[in-house]
Amino acid sequence: MNERNFIKLIIVLSFILIYLFFNIYNFNNILFKLNSIKNEFGLNEKNMFYFFNYKKNIHNHEENNIISILKPMNAIGNKKIRIGSKNDGGYVLLDDFKQIKYVYSFGIENEISFDKELADKNIDVFMYDHTINKLPFENIKFHWKKIGLISINSKNDTFKTLPELLIENGHIKENNLILKLDIESAEWDIFQKIPINIIKKFKFIIGEFHFDDNNKYLQLKTIQKINKTHQIFHLNCNNCGSSIINFDKYKLCNLLEISFANKADYKFDEFKEMFPIKGINGKNCENEKDLNPLLNIII
Repeated sequence: MNERNFIKLIIVLSFILIYLFFNIYNFNNILFKLNSIKNEFGLNEKNMFYFFNYKKNIHNHEENNIISILKPMNAIGNKKIRIGSKNDGGYVLLDDFKQIKYVYSFGIENEISFDKELADKNIDVFMYDHTINKLPFENIKFHWKKIGLISINSKNDTFKTLPELLIENGHIKENNLILKLDIESAEWDIFQKIPINIIKKFKFIIGEFHFDDNNKYLQLKTIQKINKTHQIFHLNCNNCGSSIINFDKYKLCNLLEISFANKADYKFDEFKEMFPIKGINGKNCENEKDLNPLLNIII
């Protein structure tokens, strides 16, 4: 072997060694993180399975794979911002409010920090909750009614459908709306009945989604329906009494706060952040274990 070829061989071997070093280093880092989370939450090897296989499943876009549908994407060129409380009652949106005039907020109780912060941005917030008699405080931008959201017209003034409310408020021709839902599992039936042309009107859809073992088909179909027009860009595992449940062959946080953005308004690429994201993910209940680190495995 002449000197020139020998030098080439040394260079090639050097690149191979560098490549192996960084891959082994990254693999050890992954194992360290997995073991830390595994020990903290008392998981077993079966719980960890999806971490090593999610890229394959995402790539294959399995039709009945709830995890592939829940996989967040990054909204290119847009910053995420937490609106409202850093704990329960706060939600994550994109910092893009230029065209937004109206918010529809369902499920109020006594926590209105989300609504207040949007009202402070000069956005009118239409608030509905049939379980309370008044708001904790008033704001010139608040428009509250003691009405509950229902999927089908009942001809009962206590409950109305989303299209009915849009018509009632003169917003049926509006776009770039925000929809927030905290309606204790009623979200599945509501979304199944809302026409796609109504869903398209919302720039952002955010809220609590309650998963369980009894209605998996409905839950999967609902997320698939929203995903036709909107892309998930953020998730938060609400730790208030939540648990990890079996959803087919996957493990899933049973109470997820999900943020969707309209696909017509944004371009998306691969989500590369690690949960929890400081200042964005919120620990809903301060005195309970934070389940957000598990999203690195199950989502």
